[in-house]
Amino acid sequence: MDTSAIVYRVAEFLKSHPPFSAMDEPDLLEFASRGRVRFHEAHDYILWQGEPNRFKVFVIQQGAVELWDERGERSELRDVRGVGDMLGMEQFAGANSYTYSARSAADVLLYVFSSFDFEALVLKYPVAQRFVAAYESVTADYHVLDQRREPQKLFLHDLVGHRPHVTCDHDASLRDAARIMRASDVDALAVVDAGRGLTGVLTADQLIAWIAGGAGDVHQPVSALLAVAPPTAGPHVTVADGLLTMAAAGESVLAITADGTPQGQLHAVVTQRELAPVFGDQPAAILREIRQASGTRELRVLNHRVRAFALQYLTSGTALDWIARFVHLADVGIVRRLVALNGHGGSSACWCVCGSSGREESLTRLAPLVVLIHADGDTHARDAHQRVWGACTECDYLPRQHLPFESPFYVGGFSEWISRYTGWFDDPVMSAFYRTREVLDLRAIEGPRALWQGVADTVGRLVTRPFLTVLANDCLDNLPPLTFFQDAVVDESGEEASVFQLQRSVLSPLVDVGRVFGAAAGKVLGTSTLERFALARTLLPEHEAIFREASETLRVVLWQQARIGISQGTDGSELPPALLSRQDRHVLKGGFRSILRLIEFTADSKWLDAT
Repeated sequence: MDTSAIVYRVAEFLKSHPPFSAMDEPDLLEFASRGRVRFHEAHDYILWQGEPNRFKVFVIQQGAVELWDERGERSELRDVRGVGDMLGMEQFAGANSYTYSARSAADVLLYVFSSFDFEALVLKYPVAQRFVAAYESVTADYHVLDQRREPQKLFLHDLVGHRPHVTCDHDASLRDAARIMRASDVDALAVVDAGRGLTGVLTADQLIAWIAGGAGDVHQPVSALLAVAPPTAGPHVTVADGLLTMAAAGESVLAITADGTPQGQLHAVVTQRELAPVFGDQPAAILREIRQASGTRELRVLNHRVRAFALQYLTSGTALDWIARFVHLADVGIVRRLVALNGHGGSSACWCVCGSSGREESLTRLAPLVVLIHADGDTHARDAHQRVWGACTECDYLPRQHLPFESPFYVGGFSEWISRYTGWFDDPVMSAFYRTREVLDLRAIEGPRALWQGVADTVGRLVTRPFLTVLANDCLDNLPPLTFFQDAVVDESGEEASVFQLQRSVLSPLVDVGRVFGAAAGKVLGTSTLERFALARTLLPEHEAIFREASETLRVVLWQQARIGISQGTDGSELPPALLSRQDRHVLKGGFRSILRLIEFTADSKWLDAT
């Protein structure tokens, strides 16, 4: 590569593939000039598993390379890499030898570079660093470069802590409080007692409502308008978490204290107005409008606003947690509003959701899976459930296509649900429990929680070692793909498919394993998959790494499902690989390996002896 024409040709090729596409032209040309060309005929060994690192980076310019695990009696195919892919990247994760043997599947042309040149000229770019970090592993913290401040990485205290907080004594008059708010140009005033402890927050909305209601004596103490204490948070809470704390409490204000409790030293008061510069559409406003909607036409529009907001801020897997929580609050709010408008909201019925909705993992417009537990003898519950179920369709939710039962199955009396769970847990094989695993995700959202709690307590007592063994063995039903090659998905047998079955082959195995360890930890109902993996880390601390990696994989998979499903108007359960970038595919391939290790660990019942 000693002529300028060849250098430009190599640089042009590299420029079309990450991470080289992020490089400035002078660096790219310099890097291209230092490379060498290597040719391999079909079935040649390029690298040997376990051989010391050669301090080289290999870029495939033509052909395909297979990665083989040759440690056992029989070689196993682990990956297939094509044009633009790289070999030797494990060295940047600290590996001193090659993880797999690399063999050419056909005639292969490689560009070979020194790893030292790669570090000096390529890894100087942050985008390249993130790409390489994700190449041989799975991480939720990769994303498209964006100048937007991410709410999950921006701290509330950094947003408002620069200004002094405005307070008044709890025995100050309402007139004095209003004068302080006007002079300080604030719409929320912290009210403190003699010891300077927080007793409440007076907002402009409260004053307006008081005046609209006929007002009263402006000389009475401000404490007369303080109904409930505001939600509080610590100084290191992010904007995303603070927003969701406000939304969950149905309040427009949040107090930041030294220790996150109402008794802690007050640092600042945050209002929705101060969060406005961080967001376009206001998530708190969306949730408020859902609570006030007059019918399904308004809820339909709000449903779309929720997904548009989620898509805007799904910049990486790290955003998944707070966006999933926000979307869950919105979906729950819509169902609650539908219950109020069409349902049976009395004291004899507890409305729940299950499946992805119950796990707080439903980000696309897939309809919430609504379940009703009613008091025995309630004759109106079934009709109410059917009306709410139908109203979800009017709100433009996507129907669930592959439910194992018709909608009447998902409503029943308290005794009926107890009987069902008892039958499933006592004999999961003969009762075909595998068809109903989503009922392990049941979460109460409206009505008397005692009905759900009674079911949850019963289910917790029903968990036995034989049940866990069956549940763990069922995790072998769905295995992840092996790899992506070009625009196809390759399974463990080498078969290629043009559609990536994300839900069945990647998400379902993670969710199924999560249910196993949630049950083993005694938290069967009402938990998310991430919470179940956290329980597993506590239950089996010596295997902490496998569950932490599974959590990262889940975040990446849900992120991909959400961003593609929302943008395509689908539930994201399946998609053509062409919609995934090269970097997406590499991160997902690391996730495939993580899922396989997780399934193999779970199916081996030895872990039960340690619990």
